[in-house]
Amino acid sequence: MIKRMLAGYGCVRKDDGMFGYIKTVQGELRLREYEYYRASYCGLCRSMGQCTGQCSRLALSYDFVFLANVRMSLRGTVPVFRRRRCLAHPIKKRRMMEPNEELNYTAQAAALLAFEKCRDDMTDERGWRKIRARLRCFFLKKAYKRAKKHYPLLAERLSDHLGRLREKESEQRPSVDEIAALFGDLLADIVAEGMTGEQERVARAIGWQTGRFIYIVDALDDLPEDLKRKRFNPFLLLYGRLPEPAEKEGVRHALTACLADLETAFDLVPEQTVAERGAVLENILYFGMPATVRRVLRDETDEREEADYI
Repeated sequence: MIKRMLAGYGCVRKDDGMFGYIKTVQGELRLREYEYYRASYCGLCRSMGQCTGQCSRLALSYDFVFLANVRMSLRGTVPVFRRRRCLAHPIKKRRMMEPNEELNYTAQAAALLAFEKCRDDMTDERGWRKIRARLRCFFLKKAYKRAKKHYPLLAERLSDHLGRLREKESEQRPSVDEIAALFGDLLADIVAEGMTGEQERVARAIGWQTGRFIYIVDALDDLPEDLKRKRFNPFLLLYGRLPEPAEKEGVRHALTACLADLETAFDLVPEQTVAERGAVLENILYFGMPATVRRVLRDETDEREEADYI
């Protein structure tokens, strides 16, 4: 399970990993809000290349863009933008967020998690997947070392969190909440790194609820494949099969409660210094994450809504 929790999204194949569940719904964004969101995505990608090397861009994900914007909100960061070309878009310049302290930190946190994911894959996977994990680990090792040099205590804490996750999963207990809470602890540490007082308390609350949400929806999303391949999944231990409609409703209520708690935590974030950032975070909370819940529970959805979900 953990081996899918930490993989990148956006710059890698979708089947390489999990991250990418926390996105906006584009159709609910104004143009300037969408431009801000895309610029922060490109800015994080650029920070990854500068801070931890070009290969670390394999860890780029929408979820880390969300976490970077959460930290910028808590710190009151006012970003600077500039139009630039990049390798992915060499012809036409795109508006990008210039590197700042929170983008650079998020880039290094992403590198730490990406490498931990590859190490976990080398232990758990077989055949071509194991070979692919070795290759990714080789390319990300330098990025991990550079990030660990700047944040050695964070790297140690993340390793400890993942160790506890593996231990809890090995117990084969039919409890989703216990394991999800551990991943919540991990993400809380990432969001709250370097903060103190009330700022740290709010950051940890947001990180913990977000981590729980990610773990649960990832487990739901992977249920059919895990059942087929006989891999660990807490829902398979709980139900022994794919959940029935009534059981899905119970999961839906649990995720709705998680989002309500996350909303309460966001209410404690100081007033936004950048209006577009506030609108993007609200879009993710009120549209993007509920859309994720509907998708992983295999609800019938309008095709246009799915197309707008980015």
